[in-house]
Amino acid sequence: MGEPVRLGQRNLAVAINPHHAREAQLSGDPIHDPGQVIHQATVPLGHVTLPGAMSQHGRVLLKACLNGTRGRAEHPMCPLNPEELAEDGHAAVRAGAGALHIHPRREDGAETLEASHVSAALRAMRDRVSVPIGVTTGEWILPGPSERLRAVHRWTVLPDFASVNFHEPEAGEIAAALLERGVGVEAGTWTPHAAGLLARSGLADRCLRFLFEPMDETLAAATSTVGAIERVLDGVAPEVPRLLHGFETTAWPILDLAESLGYDTRIGLEDTVRLPDGELAADNAQLVRTAAARLAPCDPQ
Repeated sequence: MGEPVRLGQRNLAVAINPHHAREAQLSGDPIHDPGQVIHQATVPLGHVTLPGAMSQHGRVLLKACLNGTRGRAEHPMCPLNPEELAEDGHAAVRAGAGALHIHPRREDGAETLEASHVSAALRAMRDRVSVPIGVTTGEWILPGPSERLRAVHRWTVLPDFASVNFHEPEAGEIAAALLERGVGVEAGTWTPHAAGLLARSGLADRCLRFLFEPMDETLAAATSTVGAIERVLDGVAPEVPRLLHGFETTAWPILDLAESLGYDTRIGLEDTVRLPDGELAADNAQLVRTAAARLAPCDPQ
């Protein structure tokens, strides 16, 4: 098998911390043979600049999470098929997103890790955007023993990064397999216990970023969970960026907390369908545009 290359090479000027650049060299022209592995390898997995917002590693990343587990019943504009993901991703990037996270879907809308569906989504999106794109590896999609690990090994078009929830079975093995294939790992920590598993995994310093993902329904409980996760990971791979986000009622308050702590963050229909005032968001682009404005307030005149 040849060197992994990306499909639809484009140039992207992003501001990154030079110590955190994760780049690979492009070898030859893009390969379109479905038997070859295709990897978006030349886009730095770094951070975009948002004026007025600086993280603990010099730049703030605002990532758009386009769909998650949601369907059309929860929001009529939730993107599911490759074409919708491509269009929505393009709009989110124009609104200020520096990276995209998706849950690929089958034709019936169900989440999937099957190579053909992952490939179709990534190909379509890379025709429209040049920012890094990541996918889920959630256990609920393929709960059988080693099924997710086998799915990752079958991928022929590789994402730039993938999230791995460290409280789930075989998280270490899946993360190691992704790293071996040149895919960045976002280590998901929902609880202090998951943070401990990450700290003891031997993989922490090889991760692209740590995700602090409190699932608590109240802000008080969520902030308590974040504090506990921080204590467990204090001093663990300090050079690895931390990304903090909430869900549903905590999505916007936790985004504000992330800014105050100097962490990267994310927003999108996966995390909330509503704007800070409670109104239903029109789409992912409106959520991203609103978040970007909160992270980059206008300078006083």
